[in-house]
Amino acid sequence: MPSTPSLAINFLETQWSSINNNKLKGILAEVRLKDYLSANGTYYGQGGWIIVPGKPVGGNIPTKSKVCLLPRTSRFSWNTAASLSTLLSPAEISAYAYFRQLGIQTFFVESTPFTEAQFSLPTPSAGSRRAIYPKPYALELKQVGPTGQLTTAGASAVFSNFPHRAGNSGLRCNSLGRIDPTISPWTNPSIISDLFWFEYTRYYYQCDYLISNNDLDMYVIGTSGSAYPVELKSKTAASSPTLGAWFGIDMGPFAKLAFFTANGMNTDALYIVEEVDSSGQFVDWLGIRYTELVKTCSWVGQGGGTGMMGGASSTYKVPKAAFSSLAGLLPTL
Repeated sequence: MPSTPSLAINFLETQWSSINNNKLKGILAEVRLKDYLSANGTYYGQGGWIIVPGKPVGGNIPTKSKVCLLPRTSRFSWNTAASLSTLLSPAEISAYAYFRQLGIQTFFVESTPFTEAQFSLPTPSAGSRRAIYPKPYALELKQVGPTGQLTTAGASAVFSNFPHRAGNSGLRCNSLGRIDPTISPWTNPSIISDLFWFEYTRYYYQCDYLISNNDLDMYVIGTSGSAYPVELKSKTAASSPTLGAWFGIDMGPFAKLAFFTANGMNTDALYIVEEVDSSGQFVDWLGIRYTELVKTCSWVGQGGGTGMMGGASSTYKVPKAAFSSLAGLLPTL
């Protein structure tokens, strides 16, 4: 196992917050955006994780010890469309170069040979000392060698600034039965497989180390060949007398996108909004470069809604008029 897509979905349920539906809504928006990009001939990568130590080690500043993990999908028997190639795709090469240039240790993550029968689910009792968090599939960290080949990096060296976890406190294990495997997109084996390896990568290393993680939704490869990290939200426009129609961006994603552009290499990032109306019906795909967002957003934050983990969020307002249609923005990248 997961010898069936349903078992892989069960693992995803254990890892996705059950406080509200925000995580599931975000995942479904990502699926729709990937469909849109594919239909328009735009290359993209599956995204990854940027992780930092959960607390200081040896006097280091935790937030400076960033590591970027880019999962690669391995093949399950029920996902015949997937295969693991030793050759990197152009999108993977662009993303790897992008994050390395930012000064982040960057690694592709691959599974070692495995059998599906090894799989077992985490137990549904988060934080309990009796809970079991199995790691049925071993993962390896790979970096690009001097001649372009993938070489293995030792986890102990990569995570030398990360404190080792003692016990299960802080590990997540949420309730099952929240996803109907008989409806789209949960009937698509490739989508489930990609999501499984994405979440399993974070889970695997979080079982051993104290980490704080930020997900990278995806990265778009522009017509110039440059990589653009993407922050994606599905939103209904709000309105104010001073800005007119606007969309919010939470403080965390704002800071994350700021980091991607805080260098002298003219790198940029994208904030993409799937605009929906008050009834949740699709309106349009909109996008804005981060370097344009900071010029047009309000500098006064305001309280936002409930985040995925239940806490309140703080939001910056971005005028809707500052966004472009995604169809018009993509060819300029």
